[in-house]
Amino acid sequence: MTNTSGTRAIVLGGGGVAGIAWQIGVLATLLEHGIELNDADLVVGTSAGSVVGASLRFGVLREALAAQLYQHETEQGPAGPGELPHFSVEEFINMMSSAALGPGGEQEARARIGKAALAAGQGLSETRWVDTIRSLLPAPSWPSGLLKVTTVNANDGAFHVFDQSSGADLARAVAASCSVPGAWPPVLIDGIPYMDGGMRSASNADLATGYDKVLVLSCAPEAPDSPFGPTLPQVLRGLSEGAETFLIEADEASLSAFGTNMLLSSTRRPSALAGQEQGAAVVDAVKVFWGV
Repeated sequence: MTNTSGTRAIVLGGGGVAGIAWQIGVLATLLEHGIELNDADLVVGTSAGSVVGASLRFGVLREALAAQLYQHETEQGPAGPGELPHFSVEEFINMMSSAALGPGGEQEARARIGKAALAAGQGLSETRWVDTIRSLLPAPSWPSGLLKVTTVNANDGAFHVFDQSSGADLARAVAASCSVPGAWPPVLIDGIPYMDGGMRSASNADLATGYDKVLVLSCAPEAPDSPFGPTLPQVLRGLSEGAETFLIEADEASLSAFGTNMLLSSTRRPSALAGQEQGAAVVDAVKVFWGV
């Protein structure tokens, strides 16, 4: 029987196409072992995590896992073969480094990223990008369980969170959260262009402040600090003062499955399989943590 005392949150971080597959593999495996994660009072999704969070909230993780394992690379998805010829991982890293060096604080640094995102030549139109994300979502409207989708205003670098009370279209909110600068275009919501919520933090786990138990999935180790916003190590230290936390961070085998470009469709199957293996390895510990 599930222990329902206290409030529980799940934080799902960014990680591109590989991160979607890996997190789905982990969560679907936990679900198969009787851990009802959708009982969470809050799900926070950043970038890849926003897609995964929707699958969790709509109760379709099993189907989502099957799609990751068996979908052919040429079928529709966030990135197909040759779909991102304009995107360079090296150029992206250089852009982030340049944005970090300018004057001002975290929001100003994120605004410099937004300027680069708006100026970047895009290989995919905003309409096609939103339609692509819409095709990945189980339903057109927001789920009944609380799902918070993180974004950054590309104009001024302000952090913005969408949920069912925001009035935003779910697909546009998730597409915005997934819009890696230079890879996919910022998405207009109420006339404002929004980009990847990971430009503030790969996890934005501080949104789970105040919850009694916080389960975090992170696709890669985070630096101890960042010029763009709070990092996971910083937030976990703060959360641990008033909450129990459990971190599932991609292990060495999972990182190997991700490869050097986590945006490629070819990473889906190996990343999902790695997620299944890592999920199986932590089942017993997560059962104790979640109160199963």
